[in-house]
Amino acid sequence: MRKILFGLFVVMLGVTFVVPVFAKKGPGGILDASTSVDTDVIWSVPAFIELSVSADSFVFPEFDPGIDEYLAEDAVILYVSSNSDWSLTYELDGDAEAIAHLEVILSQDSGNGNATVSVDYLLTGLRDMAPGTYEVTVVYTATAE
Repeated sequence: MRKILFGLFVVMLGVTFVVPVFAKKGPGGILDASTSVDTDVIWSVPAFIELSVSADSFVFPEFDPGIDEYLAEDAVILYVSSNSDWSLTYELDGDAEAIAHLEVILSQDSGNGNATVSVDYLLTGLRDMAPGTYEVTVVYTATAE
């Protein structure tokens, strides 16, 4: 029985003096019992794009008789909101003769992020057109690249 008690005494002394040697000490020599882990935080942001226009329609002013060409500067403004590269296109819909005389001029047709794009409308060959009222629909499309 004495041998068992002596053995337990030796083990306790070993634990008391040996284990603290391997413990991490913090400021002031006090044992610092801490641990840390890390984790990754991951997410994906998809590309987005929004397009709006300053006016639903544009009406040219009355022309002087005999004028052959008319440029309407900043006829409408397009507003592109995006978090990526984008491109801007348009299609014309309406009477073929009217479409043949209308040119759409974009101040820029591609970009990155938000942009304000002014649009000019140029009418050409007005002397060759029959008198009347013409209407063309311009469909603008913004595409995230």
